[in-house]
Amino acid sequence: MSPTLTLPVDVYSPDQLSELVIELQGTIDGLRDAAARAKTNAAAQTYKPDISAELEQLLSQNRIDLTNIAALETLAKDLQLVLEKSPSVHMLLAATPVRTMKRQFVTWFRTEIHPLTLVTFAARGDLGGGAIVQAGSHLYDFSFRRRLLDNKSRLTEIAGV
Repeated sequence: MSPTLTLPVDVYSPDQLSELVIELQGTIDGLRDAAARAKTNAAAQTYKPDISAELEQLLSQNRIDLTNIAALETLAKDLQLVLEKSPSVHMLLAATPVRTMKRQFVTWFRTEIHPLTLVTFAARGDLGGGAIVQAGSHLYDFSFRRRLLDNKSRLTEIAGV
């Protein structure tokens, strides 16, 4: 894995990264095919792949030119290693987070924990608020539900009874 590899903040889950690897491999295959056609046919048109905004941002952040097939192949291998080896965190929230909140969580994890942390999000309404974070085999419960269950004797104080 390249020590300078960075992931766009909008590419945060293993599923998104897998899709990006598939798209990148398809782009590499198309570029190779176009290069082979250009060698045999001087009148062949220049191939301009149609890539997603996420792939475009990934290439830009890592300063990789779309015409550099060797660099694209290295990137594809690096992304596969990220999928296999990077820390992964699962966040369970009371409601599905909006995009800006997801970005804030991902930025925090990538700044404080590891720059290539992958994060998945899920919602569970019975939490009441807060979050449950699973990192590896560790479970950190910061939910309101857990706080209420831990302080059953104080529920009457909260209700004002």
